[in-house]
Amino acid sequence: MLDKKTLCQQLDKLGIQPGMDLLVHSSLRKLGPVDGGADTIIDCLLELLGKSGTLMLSTVSGSVNPQQPVFHVEYTPASVGILPNIFRQRSGVIRSLHPVHSIAAIGAEAEFFCAGHLQAHTPWSPDSPYGKLMRRPNGHILFLGTDFTSNTCMHALEIEARVPGLHTRHSSTLQICDYQNNWYQLQHHWHAPKKDNYVDMEHWVASAGGLQYGVVGNSISRLSNAVRLRESLLPVLQKNPELVICRLSDNDFIWE
Repeated sequence: MLDKKTLCQQLDKLGIQPGMDLLVHSSLRKLGPVDGGADTIIDCLLELLGKSGTLMLSTVSGSVNPQQPVFHVEYTPASVGILPNIFRQRSGVIRSLHPVHSIAAIGAEAEFFCAGHLQAHTPWSPDSPYGKLMRRPNGHILFLGTDFTSNTCMHALEIEARVPGLHTRHSSTLQICDYQNNWYQLQHHWHAPKKDNYVDMEHWVASAGGLQYGVVGNSISRLSNAVRLRESLLPVLQKNPELVICRLSDNDFIWE
């Protein structure tokens, strides 16, 4: 079983540093057993980031859909694993208001990243948490026991590159309740059928000096510089999007 001291040492060796704005994607199953579980992982990350850093986890809510269109920022669970659900309920953690693709955050810039997500034109626009992260000098993405298959920022690059056919032309009206029990409505377009090759894009980012690998627990983890990720992959999506994704329909709608 992985103890806290060893876990912190492994994350430090991977490159987690004070002051980072860090978005985490995780697979605890691949990471293996940790003494203290999810809370130990969160504690280690917060200690390494320090007071000047910001810790964020994607809290995508797959339970929100056309048949169940209601999102409550406090009570709607994340559908992307144990760690995000433990994290979002921690004291001091705030969650952005997008009903499907929210993030939870704590730290120096938590309010900055969460603010305006409901008003962003798409969940991944430049003024979304994902768009903001890739424009911050200290922006990084930690793939803890996972890889680019869980890279949510790829959606932001697809939006910026204006890749057609990735979202349905039709939309659904979703209902959102915030921390003060205020209610809002949002029109949301859903993912259209596609096959992605996100994992094959790792070598582009690594070649640009934007990806580090390291052993954490029982698996290989990755730390990506979010700015270099955008700089290296956006031109690929703009010029040759078929290298990254394959549409599985004749839909040509561009969500922008």
